[in-house]
Amino acid sequence: MTTTPLTSVRVLWAEVDTGFWVAHRGGEYFGCVDAVTGGYVSRDAHGVPIGRFDALDAAKASLRSTVHPVNVHRRARFERAAIVTATAIGGTAMAFALTAGALAPYL
Repeated sequence: MTTTPLTSVRVLWAEVDTGFWVAHRGGEYFGCVDAVTGGYVSRDAHGVPIGRFDALDAAKASLRSTVHPVNVHRRARFERAAIVTATAIGGTAMAFALTAGALAPYL
C-alpha cells in the first residue's frame, strides 16, 4: 500500500447549490466558497472566513493558503473571541443564578 502526502492530493470542487462551491481534498471536507454581492467569500475546513475575493478562482485558490501565518493568526483570534464570548455569557448566567438564589427567600 502506498500513501500519498496530502499536499500532493488534488482539491476537488463541486457546486452544490447556486453560488456555493464545496471543496474536498483526500476525501475530506476542505472548505467552501460562497457567492455574495460583489464577490466571493471563502471559508476553511473549520468554517473560519479566509477572505473576500473579486474572482471565483482567487477565492478557490485561497483555500490552499490556510496555513499562511495571516490565516493562522486570524483563526487563533476567532477562537480566542469565541472563548471570551462563552466566558462572558457563562459569567452572566452565573450572576443571574446567584441573584435568583439570593432573592428567592423574599418571594
